[in-house]
Amino acid sequence: MTLHLLIPVKHLSHAKRRLAPVLAEQERQALALHLLHGVLQVAQQAQQQLNAAAIVVSPDPALLALASTYNLIPLPEAPAPPSGYELRVTSYAEPTLNAALEQATAFAASRHASAILILPADLPLLTLADVTRLWQASQQLYAARAMVIAPDSQEQGTNALLVRPPGALAYRFGPGSFQRHCQQARARGLAWHIDRSPRLELDVDLPADLEHWLAIERADQTPALESSQFKETIMHDDRQTVALDEAAEAFLDQPGLLMRLGTVGGDGYPQVTPIWYLYEDGIFWITTASDRVKARNMLARPQVGFAIDSDQRPYRGISARGQARLVSEGEAARPMTRRIAARYMPAGQLEAMVDALMEAPRAIFAIDASRVVRMGSW
Repeated sequence: MTLHLLIPVKHLSHAKRRLAPVLAEQERQALALHLLHGVLQVAQQAQQQLNAAAIVVSPDPALLALASTYNLIPLPEAPAPPSGYELRVTSYAEPTLNAALEQATAFAASRHASAILILPADLPLLTLADVTRLWQASQQLYAARAMVIAPDSQEQGTNALLVRPPGALAYRFGPGSFQRHCQQARARGLAWHIDRSPRLELDVDLPADLEHWLAIERADQTPALESSQFKETIMHDDRQTVALDEAAEAFLDQPGLLMRLGTVGGDGYPQVTPIWYLYEDGIFWITTASDRVKARNMLARPQVGFAIDSDQRPYRGISARGQARLVSEGEAARPMTRRIAARYMPAGQLEAMVDALMEAPRAIFAIDASRVVRMGSW
């Protein structure tokens, strides 16, 4: 798969006008150029280390020349989008951001791009680690069409957008774009994941953004931001077709019980993992980070076995085996992830745990159990 980064840049003379109350025109241009250099440097690193390609689309010849110095691909922004693309113009008779991105996407598709990552030119805390994380998250979504999106701090704008394949999503940048992109992904049946990053959430559009960034620069807090991500806890989701009696169902509903799930690895040996679960109406539900070995095992070899037992008197449990199947992934996994976590987490900590779990793409699996056996004293 080939990742293409798209970096749209407007005329330098039009940059950062919403900062006019605090910066003079020359200062705004200097700021925009400084931010752009940082993003171009990260794009250059992505080309070198991720085997990606980076395209800078702009109507400004000077900025296109700057892109070339970073060995990035300069793409002059067309005065009108190619046939079939929507055209909206600003008061300067230039194509809007969405039209420019459609043009760049068509160009990337002609180069056989498999995925598109759109990065604004004003992300002061962007690092190669962010690009790598977004790229890896997209690969951890198993659907043929997928979206990974990073919102701004208000969850209004879109500060990074990865779409595969190119053209799977129509761009809707502008105020409220985060919700519009998420709604569109849901409507089009894409698997999608939200990346809430303390670095990517900051862009510099308003005086408050500028003040925030300068405070971070002064305090040198970037390392703390990089280490602030939650460590993930593993969870799973299963379905069972064998009816259990009331006693067994009451046992499975006890709080604190863990499922010990066994999946078959590529070497033929079992991999066993303790996980949280939810049993409801004959179905065992589990959720896991999509990149876990057990998720890959279940996709390649759906045969699984599991046990759920208690270490308190009277010692009892069940053992089962059956077939696992992928039910949902990405943001579509959030509702069931919340329901499973609610069995194990206090109400006051539930949402924080769910947000932590959803930082990486998740997958919901269902296990259709063909055989269930009681163990111990019943």
